[in-house]
Amino acid sequence: MVTKEEKERFEEIVLKAFSPDSVNFAALIAKQKMARPLYQSHAGERIPTRIHIDNDSSETRTVIEVETEDRIGLLYTISQVFAELGVDISVAKILTEKGAAIDTFYVTDVAHEKIVDPEQLAEMERRLRQGIASLDAPVTVARAAA
Repeated sequence: MVTKEEKERFEEIVLKAFSPDSVNFAALIAKQKMARPLYQSHAGERIPTRIHIDNDSSETRTVIEVETEDRIGLLYTISQVFAELGVDISVAKILTEKGAAIDTFYVTDVAHEKIVDPEQLAEMERRLRQGIASLDAPVTVARAAA
């Protein structure tokens, strides 16, 4: 159950995200990761990351399916990778269940075309895997020098 305070804080963050004021989402995610992990898998039950790139299912979009263990900051990380690579998300289908995230993105390049260049697709997959793996890194708190 979401408390009134949590709802108000969420609304405040969303309003800031769409206003000229800047929100440091990376810092908010790090703080949330330290406070409570989203899902604790049992030893040996890790969900491996699988990325499937499909240029046959849609006539006008490249379909990127990401299956992985759900983590705080996962969608933010994926969207950051797409933004850095100039990839436009037309549709996102997000499914999270029992610690698993199965997210499907219909994307295009900056010219609103399918992404068909093998090197570009390989770089996208590499960057997605790198970004997702970075979510497993321990969160450290920077301390001011004495």
